[in-house]
Amino acid sequence: MLELNNVTISYTNQPAVCNFHLTLGQGEICSIVGESGSGKTTVVRAILGLLSGGGQVTEGEIRFEGKPLLSNTKEEWRKLRGTDISMIFQDSGAMTNQTRTIGKQFVEYIRTHERISRKDAWDKGVYMLERMCLPNGDNIMKSYPFQLSGGMRQRVGIAMSMTFRPKLLLADEPTSALDVTTQAQIVRQMMELRNEYKTSMLVVTHNLGVAAYMSDQIVVMKNGKIVDAGSRDDILYRSESEYTRNLLNAVPSLGGVRYV
Repeated sequence: MLELNNVTISYTNQPAVCNFHLTLGQGEICSIVGESGSGKTTVVRAILGLLSGGGQVTEGEIRFEGKPLLSNTKEEWRKLRGTDISMIFQDSGAMTNQTRTIGKQFVEYIRTHERISRKDAWDKGVYMLERMCLPNGDNIMKSYPFQLSGGMRQRVGIAMSMTFRPKLLLADEPTSALDVTTQAQIVRQMMELRNEYKTSMLVVTHNLGVAAYMSDQIVVMKNGKIVDAGSRDDILYRSESEYTRNLLNAVPSLGGVRYV
């Protein structure tokens, strides 16, 4: 499904990520973990061709379903983004236009990728919102982003990202801005979507608890490099990396038990 081979990403000729490798199969979930500034978000943005500040992939290749992505034209990116590959941002509310209702933005998004009437697009948006356990989707569509809670805005972002049943979902810290109860709800819903649609997911997180619960494989990054990678159990219970062990030891325990 997704392959990154020897990928190096640079900003103004300074490497931010070096020799990154990843292979992700259909329906698999991989979490990229590490401290702030380790290059996690840079990797995800590179996959979708959304590097900012003059960033570019200077070495290696990125392939999606065997097709190289780095040579995509603007039109090819437009067709791919939001359909076969979607992204959930850290704060979906911040990525929306605060002066337009959810419904206007949702309908425009749907009609960008599908020939459909405004009414049918509206109904499709309502359906997706209610799939995300948002009560009365019609009212949500009529609301402005600032009228919704953080958890509701994040569910809106997930609903939009899953509208076209993407083959690959990229999630950049999808739960970090939420309280722990809402985090658990969002994670469960993402897992349900994976189980229903067989969507592959690449999740950026600093929360090892989230990574431990969701992942088939985990990649640990530090200073732009992979320092550890393997299956969930290999990383959590059999890792020989001192950095990984330090990350695990930093997870708070309750009653002498560490919940990762």
